[in-house]
Amino acid sequence: MQNTKPHAALLASPGMGHLIPVLELGKRLVTYHGFHVTLLVVATDASTTQSLLKEPYPNINITTLPLVDISGLIDPAATVVTKLAVMMRETLPSLRSAILALKSPPTALIVDLFGTEAFAVAEEFNMLKYVFDTSNAWFFAITIYVPTIDRNLEDKHVIQKQPLRIPGCKSVRFEDTLGAYLDRNDQMYIEYKRIGIEMPMADGILMNTWEDLEPTTLGALRDFQMLGRVAKAPVYPIGPLARPVGPSVPRNQVLNWLDNQPNESVIYVSFGSGGTLSTEQMAELAWGLELSKQRFVWVELGVAVQPKTLASERVVVRAEIEMMVRKIMEDEEGFGIRKRVNELKHSGEKALSSKGGSSYNSLSQIAKQCELSLHFQKAKAHGA
Repeated sequence: MQNTKPHAALLASPGMGHLIPVLELGKRLVTYHGFHVTLLVVATDASTTQSLLKEPYPNINITTLPLVDISGLIDPAATVVTKLAVMMRETLPSLRSAILALKSPPTALIVDLFGTEAFAVAEEFNMLKYVFDTSNAWFFAITIYVPTIDRNLEDKHVIQKQPLRIPGCKSVRFEDTLGAYLDRNDQMYIEYKRIGIEMPMADGILMNTWEDLEPTTLGALRDFQMLGRVAKAPVYPIGPLARPVGPSVPRNQVLNWLDNQPNESVIYVSFGSGGTLSTEQMAELAWGLELSKQRFVWVELGVAVQPKTLASERVVVRAEIEMMVRKIMEDEEGFGIRKRVNELKHSGEKALSSKGGSSYNSLSQIAKQCELSLHFQKAKAHGA
């Protein structure tokens, strides 16, 4: 019997920061939009990833792609970004084989930031191709805009340290510039520029954000003249997608301690799955948190500590960290910030609602595109 459901293949690059949102996207496609989902994950030895993949996910088939050896293709000191980009490139033959082995061909391929070179595989199998930006709209705008600017403008930002103005979006201070853009000779720079060129070539950009969170940036991304894009891929804010913490999550001392703290009284400190701090900055952060006399939970997981700070990097000293923590937790301005966060929390929940939520509606548009593509392919095959 022919499959009447759209089939989406989701490709997740290594790292919990990519896997969790992609997995949550797959769950929403299955639960709310009637998809059949195949999750393709590049193998990793990380125990947290392995434990996550062992959980049962109804109607999601998980295929682990073989771990590739890239040691002979990159410098041993290469950045995490470079390693991920090269790893995903070397995984393409395995991805192609995995898709060929599926009982029913996918209607669409959805990749994250590091999977854009898989578009060639999607085109080979007549699949729709989408990018899922697991970060935010501003990051996406910067990523696709930088490859279009001239060298003089880039020099003003990187060398003269002037803010980089992104049309229709907040400017980028030099202090906030991605390390990928600071050295044109570094492979990380080359990979990021390639990704910035390839992402707009998708049939659509799915974003882990929602309308109320970034209205100005989303507006700029929808104005095809604004960012000088070479392709007019529509954007679909479908977030916030995050792993829910339910009663099935094992309890530990930290969670038990958190349950006993007053609401909005604990600072959460995390640097994601690939953060990097100097030993000096790590020490200043620890002292700043301690001196603030505020409750905090610091996650160490995934943080790489380098021996010293580069000359171009400014160390945020403990007094400044203490001041900012107190500002958020004690001052009137901090109260206003926390109030706004609470408003956005409820706004995000509303955006995901199946009763007219903006993110739900965005994902429904993607589902409709996939359904139309599926019907077209069936009609074409029947006519042949």
